[in-house]
Amino acid sequence: MDLNRINPNDIESVSVLKDAAAAAVYGARAAFGVVLVTTKSGKAGKVRVSLNSQFSMAKPIFNMDPVTDPHDFVNARNIANIRTNGVPSYDDDMVEGTRRWSENPIPANEWGVVDGNLRFYGYNNYQNNIMTDFAPTQQHDLSISGGSENSNYFVSFGHLNKDGYLNSDRNENFKRYNVLMKGEFKVTDWLTLDEKIVVNSQQSDKPYFYNWDVNINSLARVNPIMPIQFPDLPFYVQEGDRDQYEQYIGMYFGGTNFWPYLEDGGRSTWTNNDIWLTQGATLTPVKGLTIKSNFSYNFFHRSEQDVASKIEIVDNNLLAQNMVSNGFSGNDFIREESSYNQYYVFNAYADYQFSLPEKHSLNTMIGFNQEWGQNKYFRAQNNTLLTPLITDLNATIGLQQTAGSSSHVSLRGAFYRVNYIFDERFLLEANGRYDGTSRFPQESRFGFFPSFSAGWRISNEDWMAGTSNWMDELKLRASYGTLGNQLLGNNYYPYIPTMGTGQSPYMMSAGQRTPYVSPAGLVSPTLTWETVVSQNIGLDFTLFGGKIDASFDVFSRETKDMLMRQQYPSILGTGAPQSNAADLRTTGWELALTWRDQVRDDLSYDVTLALSDWTAEITKFINPEGVINQYYEGQQLNEIWGYETVGIFQTQEAVDNHADQSRLGANWRPGDIQYADLNGDGVISPGNNTLSEPGDRRVIGNETPRYSFGINNNLQWRNFNLNLFFQGVGQRDHFPTSGNWTWFFPFNAGHVEKYFITDSWSEDNRDAYFAHPHISTNDKKNIQTQTRFLQNAAYIRLKNVNLGYNLPANWMSAVGFQNANIYFAGMNLWEYSPIRKPLDPESIYAGAIEYPMQRVYTLGARITF
Repeated sequence: MDLNRINPNDIESVSVLKDAAAAAVYGARAAFGVVLVTTKSGKAGKVRVSLNSQFSMAKPIFNMDPVTDPHDFVNARNIANIRTNGVPSYDDDMVEGTRRWSENPIPANEWGVVDGNLRFYGYNNYQNNIMTDFAPTQQHDLSISGGSENSNYFVSFGHLNKDGYLNSDRNENFKRYNVLMKGEFKVTDWLTLDEKIVVNSQQSDKPYFYNWDVNINSLARVNPIMPIQFPDLPFYVQEGDRDQYEQYIGMYFGGTNFWPYLEDGGRSTWTNNDIWLTQGATLTPVKGLTIKSNFSYNFFHRSEQDVASKIEIVDNNLLAQNMVSNGFSGNDFIREESSYNQYYVFNAYADYQFSLPEKHSLNTMIGFNQEWGQNKYFRAQNNTLLTPLITDLNATIGLQQTAGSSSHVSLRGAFYRVNYIFDERFLLEANGRYDGTSRFPQESRFGFFPSFSAGWRISNEDWMAGTSNWMDELKLRASYGTLGNQLLGNNYYPYIPTMGTGQSPYMMSAGQRTPYVSPAGLVSPTLTWETVVSQNIGLDFTLFGGKIDASFDVFSRETKDMLMRQQYPSILGTGAPQSNAADLRTTGWELALTWRDQVRDDLSYDVTLALSDWTAEITKFINPEGVINQYYEGQQLNEIWGYETVGIFQTQEAVDNHADQSRLGANWRPGDIQYADLNGDGVISPGNNTLSEPGDRRVIGNETPRYSFGINNNLQWRNFNLNLFFQGVGQRDHFPTSGNWTWFFPFNAGHVEKYFITDSWSEDNRDAYFAHPHISTNDKKNIQTQTRFLQNAAYIRLKNVNLGYNLPANWMSAVGFQNANIYFAGMNLWEYSPIRKPLDPESIYAGAIEYPMQRVYTLGARITF
């Protein structure tokens, strides 16, 4: 099950298995580690009821500081547009009108009419009007547990309700419902049955996005003078014409204005229902032997509906023959999608503990795993709604379209584990798994993946007896293992050539379309398992009665025969097949260090530091020409190639005397970026984009997160407990995306932020960070990937704060409660990063930031009785 669907209040513990020896028995799904989530179970004793309710308020983290003065806005856009296109973006009337409103912001100065077109000179306050200050969330959980000597049970119910950030009664909403039922029944001395039912339902309801740039992200692009709604004016084109235009008052204008689509448009809704049914049995027929088996059935159904109903948009051209149009909603439709997936899992394994002399311990396990899945997908779209009030496929009269697909996937594996311990000092373990998958050709479908591990408890040696008063444990361990990976996303038949179908366009066929079948694509005849070879050596020690606890690991991981697509010359005429095309080597280390202390009877604390680092290198890839934008041997994963920036041209003489930069753009002037001529040929260029001829580019950074860390603090004083969790990255490079309508680079979207003006080059601001203002959506010459704008994306963030208070026990016993706790929790309350705003180091890789991170403030209570 997807971790996002699990109710956090149902979780008993979480374990992460990273090395191959520990993860080996989990087979085909374990190549990149295993996260084991154990849910709560019932315990013998009287009935225990626990209720947890919490209420949260979330605030989006927007680092924007947009210009709100219309006159400053039009002047800034004019300077940039004149630089780029030779003409201003706004004429003299707009400049004068915004100046008039800025100096005297009264309603009479907000609107004007020029050549029959309405003009807005005021400030629309779009960002603040469309977004709420806080979005509410509430979560409620109820659990009931208990049991006796021969049986136990645990039942929980959870509900989450979260609203979005839109300031409208048609806001976004997300709901989640969780049910967990577990039972264990001892039928006989040798047979125990256990059952588990997990039900998860998620529901989402939000506005339909009619166009790629008309959504929440549009708030980052809407300028302060964009007209939002048709105004109520004394007259419009001429005195006495108010009655003619009164019908339009309050209607929304179009463009990137999200308001009409939010208030009057259709909705996108989806529902996920995920159900797991598990029956297990445990047999202990003889001493030392335990046999366990379980069968699970998963039913997953996702239904989606997009309703793009027509809405009415008013034109700002008062002389238009028809002032009302449908904007982006001219083609109205209803689209239904349904995914129906079934999954079956059978596991059986036996543990046997041998009876050996006292210093020896030998445990063995052998098991079998079988999985089978079936996926079905269906889509239907009908155009032309009869009425937006009835959102059903039958309530349409236009063109109908259907599509669908189905697939199967299966896994089969056998595994073993042998564990030997001698005198509580030496530990040896061997694991292995033989796996098969339906994704590969029959002759290369199966693979064997063994692993080995060893440990030495040095602290248990006789010659370490003198350290027993301060050293509790010292252990050295090592492991070596292989794991297989067969995951290829939704490509379930990568070894079978598949042919596409469709209908040809109208062409000499009297309006009839001709069906066709396209040629099959290429497949790899040798497709087989991707193999991950892991090596690990670690040291664990505990000192001073448990006050210090530490673990240090050094690891390497070689991913051989990586499943991916190569790039072939376009003359091939088709896409490259998935194949075992590359090798990757990853090396790194991890450290975990804990200090805990009991200061006095009513005061204790602990601090844990987790620190890790890794790098990865491509060790095999077929790229004979050394093309830079493909993988190549010796490449450090996540390299950033770019130009070296000399600075900003300050004079025309400097431009004339520098290398020719015409390969990157035209019309270079003072205020533009000056790039370094690294190869000394007098021309700034990307060369032929190969390692042998990279032109004037070099590796300027790497996006790999280095020195990732977490700091966890717990403080317990009397009935109070405080937890602080900090998380961050010590080193990471990032070059902001320069694609249109994304944040960071000045004039790369429709709005203007204050730093566009203060941090851009001018005759009076020669030490500015950015080049002379120019429209970056039109001209990319100054924002090529380069050293000047390379960002340091290291950060530290206070991810979680939790302050709780346990009500006194005597109070609780008086009202029949076992215990009660009230708490305040906060998420993402503080951060620091050298990265320049408006970028956030944790959300920079999404490109267009449609949903920002959020600060969340929570108040809750947990009662058990």
